[in-house]
Amino acid sequence: MVNHSRLGEFDLIREYMRPLTLAASGAALLNDDAAVLPTKDGHHLVVTMDTLLSDIHFFENTPPHLIAAKSLRVNISDLASMGADPAYYTLSLSLPSDGEFKYDADWLSRFSQGLAIEQELYDITLVGGDTVSTPGPLSITITAFGWVKTGQAIMRSGATVGDLVYVSGTIGDAWLGLSALRGNFLELKPPSLEFVTDSYHRPQPRLDLGQQLFGVANSAIDISDGLVQDLGHICRASKVSATIKTCNIPLSGPACMLVADNSQLINSLISGGDDYELLFTVPKKSDKTISNIAKKLDLPLSQIGLIGPSNLNHSVTIHDEEGTEIDLTSAGYQHF
Repeated sequence: MVNHSRLGEFDLIREYMRPLTLAASGAALLNDDAAVLPTKDGHHLVVTMDTLLSDIHFFENTPPHLIAAKSLRVNISDLASMGADPAYYTLSLSLPSDGEFKYDADWLSRFSQGLAIEQELYDITLVGGDTVSTPGPLSITITAFGWVKTGQAIMRSGATVGDLVYVSGTIGDAWLGLSALRGNFLELKPPSLEFVTDSYHRPQPRLDLGQQLFGVANSAIDISDGLVQDLGHICRASKVSATIKTCNIPLSGPACMLVADNSQLINSLISGGDDYELLFTVPKKSDKTISNIAKKLDLPLSQIGLIGPSNLNHSVTIHDEEGTEIDLTSAGYQHF
């Protein structure tokens, strides 16, 4: 195998990244300093960026196609939370030049093939970026661009007192997957183990849901740092508070089984992060509309709480099934 360090920067771009740009003529096959992209009348361009680091957001020995999938999907999830339609992305790839783990031609091939699969799945195209050598760790930064009709972007800042708090899918599966990869929850057997680890490696951006929520949801966010912490982001942006009940949190089969044996586990599930489900608020009158959207998309949408008036910290209050307030040690993932 040929180590990537033996390839010139432009050889690497030509071999592995240029084929990902073919659907966007404005990318100029990565031959220019920047892409020139057409705008759409009656639309706004939504831009988001996330950086993923080896052994922080994924394990170093994770298969390259799964690293590619997660790197792109977490950005697409941000677009989904605002009701946007994916269009383009740029990629900054910082590859370690030394160390025991080799990011060679085989790794690059599988990584770019993984991106190609995701591009086709989500109709998004690479239009530029940068590749550099680094002492480590592996760092992947993606900036994603999406279209939303003018005036239809769903913001964090629109929640109002009396809104119902909803969440899509199930919560905590990615945290369970990460924990299982670390050697915990040995009682999980296939297919439960495969389900939770796949939830960690390949989150599901809720694009269809985000686009259905325009005119229905007052606010929305995708759950990256933990349900409680991300609901707190909505509260602070909207200058409101929120109350949720743990008994209303939707859990998967594997999560239910583990919580039945250890009720305290629910605290980790609602603060663990990496779910990338949509958390949103709607007026009470919209509950039937939400039910219809759930049926249309064949996607569980669960009411978990209520938006209340502003308090000192625009905080989130959590109650267990007996109505006792829970004080979490940590509301979610903290980078610093």
